[in-house]
Amino acid sequence: MNRLWLALKSCFRTLTDRDFAARVEPLFVKASTGPDLRVLAVLQRDGRLIDFLEEDIDAYTDAQIGAAVRDIHRGCRKSLRDYLTIEPIMNAAEEERVTIAADFDPAAIRLIGNVNGSPPFQGTLKHHGWRVKAVHLPVLPVARDDTSVLSPAEVEVS
Repeated sequence: MNRLWLALKSCFRTLTDRDFAARVEPLFVKASTGPDLRVLAVLQRDGRLIDFLEEDIDAYTDAQIGAAVRDIHRGCRKSLRDYLTIEPIMNAAEEERVTIAADFDPAAIRLIGNVNGSPPFQGTLKHHGWRVKAVHLPVLPVARDDTSVLSPAEVEVS
């Protein structure tokens, strides 16, 4: 197709079709050259997860850690539910007997224990796993030097 004709059609459709315009817009936003760290940035923003993981907690009592974890859990759980739709990979209860079909996806199901022979396999579900069904992450500001900013420094001006 002639590129001029494509440009004209794209221009008209962008003006008249909101969904099309939403799909075109990201093509004109400068993409980060680094990894997509939006999930980590959101977990830091809403739950202060990185602050907690980087903190040396050996000096704190279990009660102090428990109180801090409650707030971190609440914020991170909210972020997870706001920005990702996740679902279990296997819909069985943990400790239930399951059959793993011959055409199973090894990226989705990890076999542990005494694995001999070829599938189908019988075993006990130890963890149902998680899969991302949908992602609705916010756009993060791009730093001037093209580094990945997970959380900006905060300065209170007096």
